[in-house]
Amino acid sequence: MKKVIFALAFCLMVPNSYGVLLKASNDKFADVGLKLSIWAQDNGKVTTNDHKSVNFSVENARLYFAGQINPVVQFGANIDFSDNNVLTPDGSARSHDKMQYTIVKDAFINFKFKKSFQVTTGLFLDPWSRIPLEDLYSFIVPIEDYNPGVSEINVDGARLLQTKYAVNPNYLNYDGVYKFKPFIKPLVPLTFGSDVGNAFRDTGIAIWGDVAKHTALKYYIMVGNGRYDYQYGSNAKSNLKYGFRIELTPTFLGYKGEPDYVDKDTFFGKRKTLTFSFAYQQQKIDCSNALTNICNGQTSSTTAKAYTFDVLWEQKFGDFVPNFQAAWLLQKDLGFSKANNNISQPEAKGYYIQTQLLYDRYVDIGKPALVLRYEEDENKNYYINPSNQNDFINTKIFMTDLFLNYYIKGENANVSLGVQFVNPDANLIDVTSNGENTLRAFNDWSLAFRTVF
Repeated sequence: MKKVIFALAFCLMVPNSYGVLLKASNDKFADVGLKLSIWAQDNGKVTTNDHKSVNFSVENARLYFAGQINPVVQFGANIDFSDNNVLTPDGSARSHDKMQYTIVKDAFINFKFKKSFQVTTGLFLDPWSRIPLEDLYSFIVPIEDYNPGVSEINVDGARLLQTKYAVNPNYLNYDGVYKFKPFIKPLVPLTFGSDVGNAFRDTGIAIWGDVAKHTALKYYIMVGNGRYDYQYGSNAKSNLKYGFRIELTPTFLGYKGEPDYVDKDTFFGKRKTLTFSFAYQQQKIDCSNALTNICNGQTSSTTAKAYTFDVLWEQKFGDFVPNFQAAWLLQKDLGFSKANNNISQPEAKGYYIQTQLLYDRYVDIGKPALVLRYEEDENKNYYINPSNQNDFINTKIFMTDLFLNYYIKGENANVSLGVQFVNPDANLIDVTSNGENTLRAFNDWSLAFRTVF
């Protein structure tokens, strides 16, 4: 009988499910579906000798599975498919962090002993800042790592400015090709995933749960491989990463928290929410036998630390739903940097402010919303001053996003049109120059179509 139920359920759409429900019994089932993000882009010049380009691309194609074996044992997996995006940035293509190869984005098992005590193990979203803890298909600004300007500077800029010789102390040798040191993103947690093209994930184990009515408190405690993984060669000893996150919601004022593991960018006015969150993670870096760039010849140890504070507020007023988010991020003691005899520990910090105003009525087939986002990131004790190689110089990147969203069916079907303004400061332009070509401010226009089945 169970086989019959399974076969019939395979062909049925379930109203409360994204995709297709494969059901063996009420306690044993799997939800299977497909997520797609298709983009058209007008990309600006990243460097002074770059070319403007117009591109069509598959930003993301994801097959997902979610289900349970019984009420305690649950599972999930996301598989992202490649669109064979292997072209180098030469004005004809822009990576925008699209998948260059098929990858298991998430693969985890969750033990739900009770809602206040759950255990997740495998490869999953790092419970640090709100953005890394969200699903890319729920983002108000339709960009996976949320600061693609930094990615384009690090990837496209580094390739376009590469040389065959070290033009200044900030250029590193990669098998005879010199590229400048990548700008450290403070928004990316201390994850092993950053080493495998999966920056917001880590492999490990997390204990988490929500406490009290309407999720007044949600907590996460995690142990993972971390950015400085021993097997990856960034640690002389097998030092794991440790971290926690606390989310607090003043439910006594009528607000409701988020009971799920994954947070959301917006609830489309269906939930009155105000959540304050704090998170911390750390990982010891032992350089006693690690000849890597992060050690820079040092043989002592340090402990990398990351802090973040973020807030989300959303509430419906008549036909309008304002949404406000903000976050402050700090990462420090990230290995060692050397400017001649001056040894310091790099630091990355930043903040962002984001708001959306949703008109909660249909205009034709969808609901429009206007989004504004501003982010400022800074690196300290990392780049060497080319004019004084005994000292470091602080560098910054400023990013502003302006988007118009059109929600046909919430996050399941929507269209976004917008522009991102990316401005590296004069210091970053100076320390990454190859003497003939430099970074520059640039603008990217994006038209994104997203569906979830």
